This record gives sequence, C-alpha cells and structure tokens, in this order.
Amino acid sequence: MVKEQTFIAIKPESVQRQLIGELITRFERRGLKLVAAKLIAPTEELIGKHYPNDDAWLIPTGTNALKGHEAWGNKIDLTPRELATQIREGLIEYYSGRPMLAMIWEGAHAVELGRKTVGTTNPLTADLGSIRGDYSQESYSVADKLGRSMQTLVHASGSVEEAKCEIELWFKKEEILDYDLVISQIMHGTDWGKVKR
Repeated sequence: MVKEQTFIAIKPESVQRQLIGELITRFERRGLKLVAAKLIAPTEELIGKHYPNDDAWLIPTGTNALKGHEAWGNKIDLTPRELATQIREGLIEYYSGRPMLAMIWEGAHAVELGRKTVGTTNPLTADLGSIRGDYSQESYSVADKLGRSMQTLVHASGSVEEAKCEIELWFKKEEILDYDLVISQIMHGTDWGKVKR
C-alpha cells in the first residue's frame, strides 16, 4: 500500500461543539488510517512554530487572505505581510492553551484527501459534504465583525512537505504507530472476495 501521512488538527471550536467523534468518522470513511492522536493545549511557542514568522508563510497567507476579503467586498489597506502578521498573532492568541486534537492520518493521497474532506479555508464557500461546508456558518466578514480569527473547525496540511514538517513539530516518532487494518486488503489488495468454486 502507498503510505502518505498528513497532519490533521481538530480545532478548539470543534472541541467545544463536541464534534470530535463526528469529524474523526469523516476521515475514517475516506479510508484513511489514524496512526497518532493526542489531545493537547498547545503553548504559544508551539503555535508560533506551526505558523512561522517568515516570508515563506506570511506572504502566501496574506495574499490568500486579501483575495478572500476582496471576493467578499472587504477593503483591507494592508500589505500581504502586514495582514498575515496580524493573522498569525491572532492565531497564536486563539490556539494557545485551548484544547485541540492533533492527529496523523495515513493512506494513499492522505494530504489531498484530507484537504478535500475538510473543504476550502473559507467555510462560507466550502462544498456541502466537506467538514467546513456542513458544520460552519463562518466567513471573513463574520470573523472581522467579531474581531477574531476565522474559525475553520479543522486544520489539514496543505502539501506533503508541509505535512512532514507539521508531523515532526507536533509528534515524537515513538508516538506514531505502524499497524495494519483488515480493510487495507480490500481497498488496496487484489486477492480478496472471490467466490471459491
């Protein structure tokens, strides 16, 4: 079987809404395998490393956020870096000390399937059937009016490289299990289900 891993975190707003079991079920039904999980109240230092204070994270994040605001008619007079710096500060403040469930899911195309399961960053435009499309009324304008970061329910790694970095940041190697599921033979094997004659 092709083994790709992705980092998924059920965010504090989902923990408070008691959606943990429901959201885990979404990834299981996708056929992904849970290989690590822990409930954690992350420190400012951990969140600061997850959302790094460098241009490689700040510029794309700020650019995407500006596009989202513009699409909804919100005028923002900040550069992408300035907006992303504000977003980062809000994320550090919001996530620090609040419970969230950090997980590693494994399977073929785990990163891509994780992102599809979660849905687009702006829950207002997320497809029905995705986590954000089914469980959120959030939008850029709602978050702005309330003066807080947008609540997106779940974090999902955006690329294989990002997943590797996030997994190394959040988990020790000994916390990640390697085991087989019976269903793996059905999903990825070829020698099953034949009628014996």
